[in-house]
Amino acid sequence: MLPYAGLRQEPGSSNLSTVPQKSDIEGLLWPPVSVDENAMLAALLAQLEATQWHTPAALAENQARQLNAVAEHHKRHTPSFAGRLKASGVSTLNNLERLRHVEPLSRRDAQALGDRFFAAQVPNRHLPLGTAKTSGSTGEPVTVRKTAINRLFWSAYTIRDHLWNDRSFANRMSSIRANVSKYVDAKDWGAPVRNLFSTGEAQGIPITTDIREQLRLLRKFRPELLIIYPNNLAAFATIWEKEGFDLTSLRHVKTIGETVHAELRERIKKITGCSIEDNYSSQEAGTIAIQCKASGLYHIMSEALIVEVVDEQGERCREGEIGRVLVSDLQNLATPLIRYDIGDYAEVGPPCSCGRGLPTLKRILGRERNLVRLPNGSRNWPLVGFHSFDTVAPVRQYQLIQTSLEEIEFRIVTDQEITRDQEQGLIKIVQQALNYPFRITMVQFRERMPVGANGKFEEFVCRVP
Repeated sequence: MLPYAGLRQEPGSSNLSTVPQKSDIEGLLWPPVSVDENAMLAALLAQLEATQWHTPAALAENQARQLNAVAEHHKRHTPSFAGRLKASGVSTLNNLERLRHVEPLSRRDAQALGDRFFAAQVPNRHLPLGTAKTSGSTGEPVTVRKTAINRLFWSAYTIRDHLWNDRSFANRMSSIRANVSKYVDAKDWGAPVRNLFSTGEAQGIPITTDIREQLRLLRKFRPELLIIYPNNLAAFATIWEKEGFDLTSLRHVKTIGETVHAELRERIKKITGCSIEDNYSSQEAGTIAIQCKASGLYHIMSEALIVEVVDEQGERCREGEIGRVLVSDLQNLATPLIRYDIGDYAEVGPPCSCGRGLPTLKRILGRERNLVRLPNGSRNWPLVGFHSFDTVAPVRQYQLIQTSLEEIEFRIVTDQEITRDQEQGLIKIVQQALNYPFRITMVQFRERMPVGANGKFEEFVCRVP
């Protein structure tokens, strides 16, 4: 476990740095790095190469030590956290069991705190600070101050993800994401990879670019690595299935930002021959888990985070159980992200066959708004029967929006207008899969459904208060 690293504040920098608006290819919004930081990044990578093989008990011991140090700092310098700790009935968080006594912090709680969410003082060796803002896709955007140590771990985990997936840094890389404001051709992959390695050329494409124009740009550039949102990848798959796959240079497909469903994995494997390599992260906590090439499980980044999965009663879920994801940041001395309810649901995974001691998640399922609500008060994951859609009509993309306890809007993309009989057939499949006779209204689109400003898309959204 890396102890608090000795990053120094650069001369003339303020206590809270503003984040530049220009984005790098890899998507990191921070001030430029120094030579000292590069040396520290290399040292951290070497340390992470060792810690990934530690036993779960050894990892937990290091987590407890880091948790205690972070909690003691915030107890002294963040009055709102001191109040949370006092309300929990424990005076210190010097072991992981005591952490369970602290009430989870919701997005709404964090919003209500305003500037009281942040530490009044941060050690110089953790400066400069950056600011991370959630996209607000939950309707509850949150701002988090992050330290240079958070930046260091983000950089290391970004490189770890490439190394785990055997991606050659000499490859050409294309990135399609929301924080790329305009098209860019670059000589390298950008930070943090270029800080330590020579890389191939890179291409950045704004998510707002027309899908067919995106494909034209990719064909021209011919990347071996593609970084992309799952919904954007699904739109590509629809075209490739219809017109043929011609991006034969592609060797790696890394997905970010959204839940990846098994259906999309199967489609992409069949079309391209590539397996999706997923990454679970958030603006607030950074990289949370990286998918393992050996098993498909998601390894939690336990050197920097404690990730709990808890049920409706707040009890920790066992292997195979699904619950809410709580995250505790073990490095952030600017913002006490302790038992932060990130809004996601996940399934606890088993030990991984690869031999790493890092705990796992089997699946990241989505957010609470992705649960269907039934009139009897129950909530569950919406199995909508999409595997059967093609027995009725050639549905290229779908989305269900629950607008009330009795009503659902069913959006589809098809190549041509469907008949009344096909519409009724699709509605029947959904009603049977959801095990409830919802009143379903069909809305048809051509090519692709609209996405939000953050470029993200969800297949099921519940808008019932």
